[in-house]
Amino acid sequence: MKILAVIGSPRNNGNTYEAVKLIEDELNIKNPGIEFEYVQLGSANLKPCKGCFTCIERGEEKCPLKDGRETLEFKMQQADGVIFASPVYTYNVSWIMKNFLDRFAYRCHRPDFHGKKAMVVVSTGAVGLGFVAALLSLSLGTMGFITCAKLGVTFPPAHERNDTRLKKEMNKLVRKTEMFYERLLDTKPEKPSFIKLLQFVKQKRAYSKAPKDLADFKFWRDKGWLAETTDYYYEVRAGKMIKLLVYIISKLTRCAG
Repeated sequence: MKILAVIGSPRNNGNTYEAVKLIEDELNIKNPGIEFEYVQLGSANLKPCKGCFTCIERGEEKCPLKDGRETLEFKMQQADGVIFASPVYTYNVSWIMKNFLDRFAYRCHRPDFHGKKAMVVVSTGAVGLGFVAALLSLSLGTMGFITCAKLGVTFPPAHERNDTRLKKEMNKLVRKTEMFYERLLDTKPEKPSFIKLLQFVKQKRAYSKAPKDLADFKFWRDKGWLAETTDYYYEVRAGKMIKLLVYIISKLTRCAG
């Protein structure tokens, strides 16, 4: 089993990294054979996104920035699970994690990580854990990642630290790691929610009408997702009533737009 940890802190080996190291320790207790690899974005070769939209329209291979993006994507594809970790900076992910998300924005249009399990880790000195963890999880979900566990870890100032608080944080970390590991072992395809089914139908309709030379159209066509009988990114069992409801709401929201 391979686990990749993407650390979105400009400060290498800081609190966020230390939290993920504790997760690695817990996973190794459960399975000493786990291969763990770290990518610290603070020292990774990932240039700032230029916002040129080339990756969206023409394909990621046409991106004018020649750096480590392709290698990083390959690492994510090869991993059985990916841990995405970021500190809280002004009620958001760090700028370096935001740049990471921006550089892979094309995967929101062309999701290629379906079935890939993820864990979201957020660290803070005081506040913002729940909001930022939800924000990061939402962004990853548009790329196809399944967030199996969200962990928020508080590293308070030295004068506020005590054994009781430390024990509480550690118990939370152990519990969330256990949740992540159990989901990694479960190889059954995830049953998508109604919202995810609806999202697929709306994207399918949009990209089926896109210009034939657009990267999104080519990707969805080659995946077979534009076929009339395709209900989701992978084969799922959805009842006739659910399918009908998804169809009706997708029609209504299109008219309303």
